[in-house]
Amino acid sequence: MWVVLFLVLVAGCQDNIHTEFPDGLMPFEDNPIAAMPDGPFDETLRTASTNKYFIRVYGRGFVQVAPATMWAVAKDPAPNASVCKTDQQQITPANEPQYEFSFLIHYIVNDVLTVEWDDQWRFGWIDDGTEQLGMIRHQKVQGSDFITLSEGTIEVWPTSDPGVSELQFVEHLDAVQATTSDVIQGVQHNYDALVAVAHGSPLPPCP
Repeated sequence: MWVVLFLVLVAGCQDNIHTEFPDGLMPFEDNPIAAMPDGPFDETLRTASTNKYFIRVYGRGFVQVAPATMWAVAKDPAPNASVCKTDQQQITPANEPQYEFSFLIHYIVNDVLTVEWDDQWRFGWIDDGTEQLGMIRHQKVQGSDFITLSEGTIEVWPTSDPGVSELQFVEHLDAVQATTSDVIQGVQHNYDALVAVAHGSPLPPCP
């Protein structure tokens, strides 16, 4: 994932807040965007959003690579890091060995104030006998109280075409001066970056 933050122009100090990360890799909520089991399998992201209690953004998009390929690509921090609204991203890989894969991203934004926070990422392939999918969950676990809530999931699903995967996104954000359009833009860039890396292309530029 990603975090979108517009730094507020305020004086004073900010607190460093620790947020407990729940165990496991369960999704936060259902994705309300309708499934398209028969395609067309175009590489286009469909999004929806609400603003109930905090910003919620949902996305669904196909990628024309096999699920095993997409799952390997999804573990790369590069397409998941929020590079467009941050100045530094410091990656600590495999910091939670109890999961199939994990990494921690320490973000720094230098503006009127320096804002720092940690975003924890966890990965696991789920096979319950009826469904198979790759589950990714991230959450801000420590840092500036300018960001009250930042969490999200990415699910990697097979489709009826063995050469096509589906990515499903759920993002929640409650942060000072953040807007729904910021979050949609961040999810779009995350999707575009994953598609690019899946096809062996460079990361896309920031919008």
